[in-house]
Amino acid sequence: MRTAQWSVTGLMICLAISYGCHTTEHAEQPQWVQVPIADLSSVEGKWDGLMRRVPPERRDDWLTVTIQSNGRYQFSSLRTIGVFSGHGEFSVNEGKLQSSSERGTVEAVLYQAGSQRMLKAKGRAADGTEYTAEVKPVK
Repeated sequence: MRTAQWSVTGLMICLAISYGCHTTEHAEQPQWVQVPIADLSSVEGKWDGLMRRVPPERRDDWLTVTIQSNGRYQFSSLRTIGVFSGHGEFSVNEGKLQSSSERGTVEAVLYQAGSQRMLKAKGRAADGTEYTAEVKPVK
């Protein structure tokens, strides 16, 4: 009889613990919607986030981009082998940011989810290396 009591008690403890460890539903992730860029001033400011090489070769790099209202931009990417940086000038074409130079091309699209904004960019260096980046405004 004593063994049965311990079994029931053990079962009750396990149920109480498992109920207390119940995973809660995660907050619903915001739905990102593409937003056309009307003019350069709407994306003016400092943005940062992750940049990835396609196909992935190593860890992601941290990218910071500063865009001026006239479209001029500066960027820097912190890498394990040093800093990769440059500058250029964006124009707006069909609601997207575009830039092209002898060093490569980049196209960026603006997304919004509630009050959050994000630029998703795709780039190709002159040597054919492709990159993607997702950057958000620095607060």
